[in-house]
Amino acid sequence: MNPELAVRLTLAIGGVGVVISSWEYLTRPALLADHAIAGWPVGRSCRTWRLTRRTERAVDLVFRYPNVLVLVVLRLAAATATVIGDLVPAVLSLGVVAVTSVLLGARSPYGSDGADQLSLIIFVAAFCAAVIGTDGSQRSFLWFVTAQACCAYFVAGFAKLISPVWRSGRALGGILGTKIYGNRRLGPVVASRPRAAWLAGWGVIALECAFPLVLVGEPRVTYGLLALALVMHLGILVTMRLNTFVWAFTATYPSVVYCTLY
Repeated sequence: MNPELAVRLTLAIGGVGVVISSWEYLTRPALLADHAIAGWPVGRSCRTWRLTRRTERAVDLVFRYPNVLVLVVLRLAAATATVIGDLVPAVLSLGVVAVTSVLLGARSPYGSDGADQLSLIIFVAAFCAAVIGTDGSQRSFLWFVTAQACCAYFVAGFAKLISPVWRSGRALGGILGTKIYGNRRLGPVVASRPRAAWLAGWGVIALECAFPLVLVGEPRVTYGLLALALVMHLGILVTMRLNTFVWAFTATYPSVVYCTLY
């Protein structure tokens, strides 16, 4: 695998996640409306930075509903161009995805998750690499994404490791019993089988904490950890309906493979 292919695969997979995320907002625009928790009135009240009056009016014009949907449409179009490739210059599509993602994140602290944060990091870094436009910038981008993946998995695993709820095995049953992330059929089953829930919880902890072992550069270790992580994300997709996590995290896998095995 050459660095150009690794970058292309990273951005194509990550772009699918951004397309899905943007499409979800467009199909349920009320999530961004003024009365919603992710609306601009709530976001405005949460911010800690101050602006001049003229800048304030401009920000209000962009962020208020329904004007903010323009940002979502631009993000969707640019992400689609990134997935397809060669429609527009990469620096343009990556820049639009990066800027619109930053603006949407600044608009409200609510409504985003780890997948949105990881996608934002990937596309901002990709835009910077595209602006530089050298082979060295491509390799730096790939190593940055690999380091970010190792950090994301390990931190998530360590946070679970120090959590008494996760160590006791109660976490999965509790999560699957919630309204937002729950599963009506699976939740009660997991809650009624504490030993299986304990084993599954510790399996997640072990996998996430062990993920940085991909840096050892042993093919069986790298591919084994990536396969297990993919199975975990697919399970999350099916049970918790988190549609973008699988794309955001698997977008890092081509970078991981290139940096550790080539």
